[in-house]
Amino acid sequence: MPRPMNWQWVAGTGTDTRPNRVLNPIRQAERYDPEGDYVRRWIPELAHIPGPAIHKPWRAGILGADYPAPIIECNGM
Repeated sequence: MPRPMNWQWVAGTGTDTRPNRVLNPIRQAERYDPEGDYVRRWIPELAHIPGPAIHKPWRAGILGADYPAPIIECNGM
């Protein structure tokens, strides 16, 4: 059964927030969209990148006019 206000917990704005809980969108993409189908559907600029490399396009060598570089690169990206 879903928790009431579960969206607040996911967003980190509810009453049960923890300061060290950080959502990692790359890790979530790798876990729930391992082949990048969702990304290819909604970001056509990246559709030509094969397999899981689509989750880190800056490492696939397509930066520049086609797709912007990340603002920062954290450990583990």
